[in-house]
Amino acid sequence: MNLSNNVEFVESLTAAFPSLENSFDTLKITVKSSDWIDTVDKLKNEFELTYFSWLSAIDWDNEVAIGDPPKEPVTPHFEILCCLSDSFAGNLVIVSTQIDKETPQIPSLVGVFAGSNWHEREAYEMFGIEFINHPNLTKMYLPDDYEGNPMLKSFELISREVKPWPGEVDVEGMPDDGKEEGES
Repeated sequence: MNLSNNVEFVESLTAAFPSLENSFDTLKITVKSSDWIDTVDKLKNEFELTYFSWLSAIDWDNEVAIGDPPKEPVTPHFEILCCLSDSFAGNLVIVSTQIDKETPQIPSLVGVFAGSNWHEREAYEMFGIEFINHPNLTKMYLPDDYEGNPMLKSFELISREVKPWPGEVDVEGMPDDGKEEGES
């Protein structure tokens, strides 16, 4: 598909994906988790978004171990996001889906984008999300015997129990601030 300008690209995406949102010049397509692979594959092959940039997750939960809870109640779930773009026109799309926290599983994108391998391993380690059919879903950062997933809102940071977070930090200016050159 040869799309000559951004308006044509957005119009073609809107026709193919009615859930397309355009906020602050960011295009986001929200899909059911069952459509995750097909959507990413379609964006790669039909819309020429051949560059896989990143994949990550958000833990949406009302119960937080550290920090403030959400301002409004949320239904606990994981939001999985990936960013795809092309290399020439600068078109960029974020694909989003939700999975439940009880059985945090989603098909792996490695068959569509080999570059998603590392990102899925990181989400597995940090959030506990299983990527089905991933070729090597193993930890990268934490020791093998480490228990827990540090990016979960419910994960307690032991270092914050020992020394509580001070809240907002009042940053002081540099000693030279407000002085003219040559003043002491």
